[in-house]
Amino acid sequence: MRVVISLALVAAAALGARSLGWTAPGWSIVAGYLALYVLLGRFGPWAVTRAHGDGDRTEDAEAPPDLPTSGPIGRLGQPGLVAVFFSTQLLVPLNPFQLVQLVRQLIGNAALQRRERTTGSDGRDRPTEVRYRLPFDGEWLLYNGGPTPKTSHSWDVLGQRFALDFVVADTDGRRHADRGTRVTDYFAYGRDIVAAADGEVVAVEQRIGDAPLVGWGVCDFTARSFIGNHVVIRHADDEYGLYAHLVQGSVAVAVGDRVAAGQVIGRCGHTGHSSEPHLHFHVQDSADLFGGMGRPIRFRDLLIDAEPAPDHALPTAGQRLANAASR
Repeated sequence: MRVVISLALVAAAALGARSLGWTAPGWSIVAGYLALYVLLGRFGPWAVTRAHGDGDRTEDAEAPPDLPTSGPIGRLGQPGLVAVFFSTQLLVPLNPFQLVQLVRQLIGNAALQRRERTTGSDGRDRPTEVRYRLPFDGEWLLYNGGPTPKTSHSWDVLGQRFALDFVVADTDGRRHADRGTRVTDYFAYGRDIVAAADGEVVAVEQRIGDAPLVGWGVCDFTARSFIGNHVVIRHADDEYGLYAHLVQGSVAVAVGDRVAAGQVIGRCGHTGHSSEPHLHFHVQDSADLFGGMGRPIRFRDLLIDAEPAPDHALPTAGQRLANAASR
């Protein structure tokens, strides 16, 4: 949501300047966007202190781990990746498909925020009823995501509040061979993605090609959907799983299909707004991707860092995860 608001404010300022006969240079628009993004994170509702479900204001003690950044952009670390990725997002409004999605997300998120204020719950008290297996076999690294404001994938985009981004990494945390400038360099690319529970397929997209310039942190503002190729599965009432950024043409299911836990539904890719090949997985309470509230995912038979996890465990970025039954 910081991205959407920053883009909207910069666009409004640029249009206002043009109406006065002054055209803002491109560098000033980029600089203004980045400045707004940083300021909103520091002083806006995205600051460290958050409202918890019980109405108290507390500060999360934990912070996301410092994981390596992939590709040539990795020389600049995570700040370099963030700068390039969000700078190129400035071009998203030029794509009518993504512009419509951003507007829908903004409207849907506003409704979810009203719902959050009305109920007094931030969603942490509504974990899934279904216990899910991991949506892959083998050991993967949880690169992004967690159940708290500091560890969350996108705390202020309420549908993705408890989303998880998975990659495949070696023992040193590297996620690719060679320079990481080809999608096939990445260990996760092309790996099978499976249904995390039984269910019915309610949405499929698989027409989108790989995002360009992998390894350089560029946001694909040209894609038909910023979610990339994806599958949405209704796993239970109020539990819809989104499996996103899949390889073009790899989806092995169709709308209306019944799927079983562990069934291959597609392959891990690099489509839509993807900084590197990875799987985005989250569960929300509506089939409408822009209108559903995210829910913390309860897993079964879960290994965290090669150790059996307790039933109540909610994974956090930096942990290596595997299905105990598939080891």
